[in-house]
Amino acid sequence: MSKDLTRRRTLIDQLEGLEAQRMSCRGCPGTCCTFEANSMMVTPLEALELIGYLQGARKLLPDLREKLQSTVDRYRLEAKFSGARSYLRKTYTCPFFIEGELGCPLPRSVKPYGCLAFNSHHVELKATEHCFSEVELLRQREELFSEERAENDRLRKELGLAWEKAPIPNALLDLWDKVPHTSP
Repeated sequence: MSKDLTRRRTLIDQLEGLEAQRMSCRGCPGTCCTFEANSMMVTPLEALELIGYLQGARKLLPDLREKLQSTVDRYRLEAKFSGARSYLRKTYTCPFFIEGELGCPLPRSVKPYGCLAFNSHHVELKATEHCFSEVELLRQREELFSEERAENDRLRKELGLAWEKAPIPNALLDLWDKVPHTSP
C-alpha cells in the first residue's frame, strides 16, 4: 500500500463504511466544494502529493494553472498574514469541483485529509447539517502519523514555503515552479 494511501486509510475506511450504509455524497449538489461552504487548506505534504498525482496524470497544463490563478483572484485568496499562518481561511469553490457531473475527480489516494473527513451522515438528506467534518477522526489520524509535522517542516524549509497550510489553489501555485516536472 502506498504511503499516501496508508495515511488516508482511516479516513477512507470511515467514508466507505458510511457509503456501505448508503450515507454518501451520491446525489449531493456538492455544496461542501463550493464557496458556500469550502475553505479547505492543505499542508505542504498534501499539496506535494497532489502535484505528484497531477504530474503523473499529465494534468499540469497551462489551463489548470490559469484555473488555479482565477480561483485565487475570484475569491481573493491572496490575503496573507505574517508567520506560519499566512493565509486567512476564506471560502472558495475548489478548482477541481465539477458541478453536476462527477463532483471531485481527484482519487481518494490524493484527496486532502479534510475532504475525506467531510462526510454525509444521512441516507437521503444531502448538503445539510447531516454533512460535517469528522474532526476527531482527523485528530486521531494526525496522532497516528505524528512524523508528518517534521516532514511538513522539512518541506517548508527545503522548498522555501512561508505557510503551514494554504488554500488548495495557492498551495499548488506556490509549488508549481518549485517542484521539477515535465511538460506534456
